[in-house]
Amino acid sequence: MTDDKQASGDVDPAVAHAFLRAEHHIIRLTFWQTILSVAGVLIAVVALYAALTESAAVRQQTAAAVWPFVQLMLEDYDTGDAAGFSLAFTNAGVGPAKMKGARISIDGTVARNWSELVARVDGDTESTISRNFISDRVIRPDETVVVFSTNDADLARKLVGAVSKPRGALTFCYCSIFDECWLADSRKNLQAPELVEACPDFGSDTYIN
Repeated sequence: MTDDKQASGDVDPAVAHAFLRAEHHIIRLTFWQTILSVAGVLIAVVALYAALTESAAVRQQTAAAVWPFVQLMLEDYDTGDAAGFSLAFTNAGVGPAKMKGARISIDGTVARNWSELVARVDGDTESTISRNFISDRVIRPDETVVVFSTNDADLARKLVGAVSKPRGALTFCYCSIFDECWLADSRKNLQAPELVEACPDFGSDTYIN
């Protein structure tokens, strides 16, 4: 009788039931495996996002810890009998400032050094002056670099009139040690320099000393 059922292709109900239960177990196992895989992917994505966010926050904190802020300092005095003038840069930030270059112009004409600057204001080139270079140097926090100064009364008065708006224009650019760069222009708000990808190349217009 058993041989007749097997020969005719009939399946034992117990065997069929066992196969059906196994198939259900496999389907349920596959379902939970899929759920766990999706959950794993979501957890990985969340962990990656958290890592990237934390990394960005650390970079911002690090950049803030070495943030430079270069201020233009114009000082003058005139007592009637004596007068003086000086132009300087001060790093009021907390990190070193890499000065990339500066450009000075009077009445639209660029002055590339002290002699040209004095000539632009019809001053005496033999006047007693003190000068320093500013381009391609590093200014430490709280350091002041006096670019030029004079106690020659006649020249000082001429410079005061020449560098004031709208005759004078001074543009300078500096970067942090992480190469974040800022471009400042005396014709704009010097307290809010423009953040730029890289400092411009002033070329032959660069003020030397």
